[in-house]
Amino acid sequence: MAIDMTIPLDAKIAEALTKRRAQQFAFLKDLVSLNTQVPVADMQKASDKLAKMLQVLGLEVERHTPSEDRLEAAGRQPFDNLIIRKKFGNGPILALVSHVDTPLAGDGWTVDPRKGHIQDGKLFGRGAVTGKGHLAAQIFALLTLMDIGAMVGGTVEIHVSFDGESGGALGARRMLADGVVNPDFAIVGGPARAVAYQSTGKMIMEAQVRGKTAPVNAPAEGVDALEAATQALSRLYQYRGSLAAHGSKVLGIGAPTLVVEEIQGGAESGGVPDLVTFKVDRRILPDEDTTHVETHLTNLIGTTIAKMEGARARIRRSVLIPPMGGDDELQKQLGAMVAWHLRAKLGAEPEEVGVAYDHEGSHYAAKGIPTILYGAGPTDSVTAGMGAADEHVVLDDVRLATEILALSLVDLLPT
Repeated sequence: MAIDMTIPLDAKIAEALTKRRAQQFAFLKDLVSLNTQVPVADMQKASDKLAKMLQVLGLEVERHTPSEDRLEAAGRQPFDNLIIRKKFGNGPILALVSHVDTPLAGDGWTVDPRKGHIQDGKLFGRGAVTGKGHLAAQIFALLTLMDIGAMVGGTVEIHVSFDGESGGALGARRMLADGVVNPDFAIVGGPARAVAYQSTGKMIMEAQVRGKTAPVNAPAEGVDALEAATQALSRLYQYRGSLAAHGSKVLGIGAPTLVVEEIQGGAESGGVPDLVTFKVDRRILPDEDTTHVETHLTNLIGTTIAKMEGARARIRRSVLIPPMGGDDELQKQLGAMVAWHLRAKLGAEPEEVGVAYDHEGSHYAAKGIPTILYGAGPTDSVTAGMGAADEHVVLDDVRLATEILALSLVDLLPT
């Protein structure tokens, strides 16, 4: 297509986005309709469908399947992570990052969580705000640059993982570790009207408590693993109560949290239970030491179990997503460019915030890649129902994020 060089860049981008808007919202509805709920969905089927949706838009898609041994170790069926690479010219690589797997929809919805219902300028659906809204903004920001023949000096990549909800071991973290992707900068889905530099990290600790079985009529002959586990859980809940006093000063981060996510155990045939397992999710602030947090949790659980004679515990860390600290100078420069365009559109200084939910950016930051969070999401994820019933994304935020991303990419990758 012929490019009119007399029209300012922001006007070209706005015009191209307007022409694509109906298509973008239709794409987002189709994206929400994909069943990507962990652990019930057929992720390979969803991955195949998404790849075809992207190809229909004229994008070339690479597929990267985690190895069989890693899939088996994680108890997952095969699936493909997807990568789009668009080289405009010589220069650095900037990655736009999102995931499309979601938690289970659960109960309490007033609309079908997979229909992409639109009401009052909001699109409702599982994953609308956790990853799928971000991806719709990222994809159409790239398409817009292609539509207008933007002068970009570098490569734009879009990394789409199907393992964001499970810690990224088979998604972003694995692709980075294997060298499948190695960008110079990364923008990960985040708030639409603010730029986030910091986020909490996540640690999952799993405890296996062993006792000794005995018949119900002679419980003193056994060692009750459930009783020992209950005492450890009581200590954990007492500790959780103390965390509220250690909140972060960064807006959106809050205080560290602790949740006992899962408990299994008991003797199916009756008698004193000899095995109980439980899983603890501990969120870590950017200024906390992850090693100290792990050591403290291990000691708290282990010493409590050890007080019961004959009981023993095996405690291990199964997931660690490090927090983002926001202290990297190149990260600040990356965010400043996005904030500049956001300021121009909003007519006000955008807030500098942090986020307290899971995202892939921590893996990129841990590799030394300057990373910020910006996308189509809300500043307050709770009000948008993230992970809860009636999750929704504001369509005007999708529009805004798409435009800001397109403008920022041109400035971040100059010719």
